[in-house]
Amino acid sequence: MIDVTKNKILNGGLELFQPKDGFRFGLDSILLYASVGKYENCIELGSGVGVVLISLAKRFPKSRLLGIEKNKELMEIAKKNIKLNNLEHLNIDYYCLDLKAKKFLSELNNTFDRVVMNPPYFNVNSVLSSKNKSKVYSRYEEDIYSWFEAAYNKLKPKGYLNFIFRSDYLNIAMGCLSEKWGDIKLYPLWPMKGKKAKLTLIQAKKDSKSSVNLLPGLILHNNDGSYTRACSDILNNKSYIILN
Repeated sequence: MIDVTKNKILNGGLELFQPKDGFRFGLDSILLYASVGKYENCIELGSGVGVVLISLAKRFPKSRLLGIEKNKELMEIAKKNIKLNNLEHLNIDYYCLDLKAKKFLSELNNTFDRVVMNPPYFNVNSVLSSKNKSKVYSRYEEDIYSWFEAAYNKLKPKGYLNFIFRSDYLNIAMGCLSEKWGDIKLYPLWPMKGKKAKLTLIQAKKDSKSSVNLLPGLILHNNDGSYTRACSDILNNKSYIILN
């Protein structure tokens, strides 16, 4: 049994359990949630403890939401988080599956109009792996292409994929999107004014031929380390990131 802490997000609008040790959700999960526009059916790949999906469920209560998570303990925490926030009446559920499992590969294809994911950024063979298994599974992946293939297969034609990626690995992300995706929007997340973006939010449209657009992005912190007004409004659920 994983030791957990309880944390509030979105100006106290949601309360979530998460592991006390290991990989814990952060700013990137909330910004990913804030980048998702209106949809009817949404699936999250690698849903963890449910930060993104549960936030979306609260914002779009009439939508259908499905989380895919291969770590059974994290999935159980996600289910507890649904109950913790009194959202059991909504159409939200979780499956404990690997993205490469035959059951997942064969089911629910061409079903969703939105896929969200926060895929592993690093190649396990090119960097020193963390000793914490939770962090390893969350941030290291030998075959990142399988994530994009899964997203493509689950989306309806012209459906949208929203994900967040390390800016210095954008060549990998763009390589994964090169043939089957278009209408690609890149939204850099600048740590401070004048600093290079470490993360980039990306939205892509399945089977679209439209070009790539680099958007102005978001500065996260002021020089004193506090959140900028624009970032603070997003974290407090007062505004969203518009990519459409």
